[in-house]
Amino acid sequence: MKNILVPVDFTKTSFSAYYYANQLANLTGARITLMHVISGSFNTSDTMFLDSLDSAYQAAKKRLKYFAKEYAGEQGYELHNVKVKYDVRFGVPGFAVVDYLKDVDVDCVVMGTRDKHNIIERFLGTTSSIIAKLSSRPLILVHENTRFKKPEKVVFAVDTQTDFDESIDEYLKFNEFFKASTDFVHVSSEKQNIADTSDQILKEMFENKDPDFAFQIKNVHASDAVQGLIDYCIFEEADLLVMVHRKKSLFAEFFSKSFSLKTAEGIHLPVMILNENPPEEE
Repeated sequence: MKNILVPVDFTKTSFSAYYYANQLANLTGARITLMHVISGSFNTSDTMFLDSLDSAYQAAKKRLKYFAKEYAGEQGYELHNVKVKYDVRFGVPGFAVVDYLKDVDVDCVVMGTRDKHNIIERFLGTTSSIIAKLSSRPLILVHENTRFKKPEKVVFAVDTQTDFDESIDEYLKFNEFFKASTDFVHVSSEKQNIADTSDQILKEMFENKDPDFAFQIKNVHASDAVQGLIDYCIFEEADLLVMVHRKKSLFAEFFSKSFSLKTAEGIHLPVMILNENPPEEE
């Protein structure tokens, strides 16, 4: 792992993400890029337009450095000495981050989440949900009250419809650093035959080399799939939940709540969201 991106809005939520990323970077040797997106309107006919942009940019850069170094100490947090880069962009936060990810090589994005969202966020989607829907990079969501724990037990949620072989490849790259014991778990309110899904998992796990961590495949019955998955994570004392976000049309994405994002909002556990295989070009 080389580069971890942490979008920052200077809240407790984003600091929780930064602290988690700092611990992750220390274990993997990655560097961290802290990004702040300045959103707002600027009058381009104003002769002071460029000065206003530059002033806003410099102020945000200075605040990012304070956030990364001094703020942590003031709050009583001890950070590891990892390399940190600062970036400031202008635009709508979620979409600005997605554009950044198209141009810069990033291994994963770490973002904070919280329980309550305002009415605009509920309608359009939070910054984290926009990134999950429009980016192909792994996204780790960290609740603002979550503290870092080295992943030793991971639950990877699977279903019988998603084509997730590339998602498993992404997870294997991540787990190279931790060798975490992994449960591939299918949760359903009805009895289903998951033989094909199990075969797909086994094929990907052994395609390049034998896995160097323990894993098992389980089929769990629960009347509510989301709650069943959350209960399983709690009972097994999981350190990380991995889910695959299924791609839909852009219109459908913004007017429906996916299973992965709904689960991420209902659990105070780090959740890694991977994207379903990209569609093949015709």
